Amino acid sequence: MDFRPSNSVLSEFKSPAVIFGNAAGDHLLVLPALRALASLFPRRLSLVCMPETRRTFFSDVPLRSVCETPMPSRGLRRRVFNAESVARRIGGCDLLLSLNPWRSGSLDRLVSLLSPAVSIGFSPAFQVHFRCQRTCHAADEAFRVPAYLNPSLRMTDFARPVSFPGQVGPRINEFLKTFAPEKRILAVHNESKPAKMWSPERLSRILIAFLELHPDFAVFVLDFKKPRLNVGHFRDRIIHSRGLPLPYVFGVLQEADIFLGIDSCALHAADLFQVPGVGLFGPTDPRRYGFRFAMHRHIRRKRGMKFISESAVLRALESVLSQSPATIVAASTNPIMP
Repeated sequence: MDFRPSNSVLSEFKSPAVIFGNAAGDHLLVLPALRALASLFPRRLSLVCMPETRRTFFSDVPLRSVCETPMPSRGLRRRVFNAESVARRIGGCDLLLSLNPWRSGSLDRLVSLLSPAVSIGFSPAFQVHFRCQRTCHAADEAFRVPAYLNPSLRMTDFARPVSFPGQVGPRINEFLKTFAPEKRILAVHNESKPAKMWSPERLSRILIAFLELHPDFAVFVLDFKKPRLNVGHFRDRIIHSRGLPLPYVFGVLQEADIFLGIDSCALHAADLFQVPGVGLFGPTDPRRYGFRFAMHRHIRRKRGMKFISESAVLRALESVLSQSPATIVAASTNPIMP
């Protein structure tokens, strides 16, 4: 079906719905696309998502209704869910949109059950079918859906930081004033699947080298579990709050000056907060899962994370830090005296 929308056509859809479910960080990658879709269908868009993801990632998106359902993974990026239950809860649907980069029998079944006038997604079950482009950044790929509906949309207009509860920011700010007074913040995240993580020993040595060079910095480690870091006398300048909930991770990133981390939810959040950063990649491709909006450097070793050298990471951090606006302002107002 060759469906070519226009603004007048979009206004005729009274019950559009969008579905998305994937790993935690992927919700931040599709956030600009979801915001754009909500702007096209003010208060008319229903969302099908995994439990708690609306509250954690999509709280600022104006929606008509939300249908939460578990979507456990079944390998090869496929996820399953109860299509019959979702269809009943959604009710009528004249436009079904999918931001999922995966195909499953559950998703195909939902398209069939809802039988919308128009469906758009990334599998042949949809009337308008996009082929996944694995070298395309995941945020850009998801944005193909709203851009198809309105080609004048620009993703950068919707790439705002993720929202979090209002009390979180002041609490984080007060915490940093107490435990890292007058310090700038290097936010670090090194927690994911083992193949995506960097060696704790190498990370420890990088933090020591960085803190030696930058006495005005403290490090905030965002890992949920306490990492095995050996940083000697620099431990007083390293903060770790075990079990830190995601909204508080977002609060720290809002205050951070620079980020160092792996392919993870924290990297994608830092990107939306426009925190300059260095991303470390092994098995995953930074062209698809790396920084998209903030100033950055990517280091990738296809043979594995263990082949990423400490010297390369330190050079990347220094390069990003030297170009960050805060550093440029500080240099101009506090010139080095001869």
